[in-house]
Amino acid sequence: MYLSGHWRFPLGHDGGRALEPGMSCVRGVLDALPGEGDGAAAARLREDVLLVACELLANACRHTAGPTRLDIHLSGGRITVAVTDRAVAAPVLRPWRPREPHGHGLHVVDRLAVDWGVRPAPGGKTVWATLPAPWPSPGPGRAGRAPEGDSGPGCG
Repeated sequence: MYLSGHWRFPLGHDGGRALEPGMSCVRGVLDALPGEGDGAAAARLREDVLLVACELLANACRHTAGPTRLDIHLSGGRITVAVTDRAVAAPVLRPWRPREPHGHGLHVVDRLAVDWGVRPAPGGKTVWATLPAPWPSPGPGRAGRAPEGDSGPGCG
């Protein structure tokens, strides 16, 4: 069995400046979860989750009026980071242009996530990405739910 949980963080007050508060929420959730597993592999997966979250939040800050909500869902050995904003236009994975200084965010998400996509949300859209959770499933007798909430460590 796996740990499971869901966290929802409203980000609407900061508009385009929600990157750092959003990342603080992601770090807070990851820090509150068990720190078990192969140190190097778990650290790399944690960094992948942080990088994908940063790209999703940065895209919402750059290309929309800013993210309005961040959701983190943990289930089945996977973690999904979802960023909701007020724009209805879906992000586009443009052709890879390695000589360009920007425009690589969705390529990073596409490479690191096991799946990602866009779904309509009231008044906008949600862009989500699912990655392997940065820790193994708990052993026998250790399955359960992680702490959940509408705010978390490091979040206002």
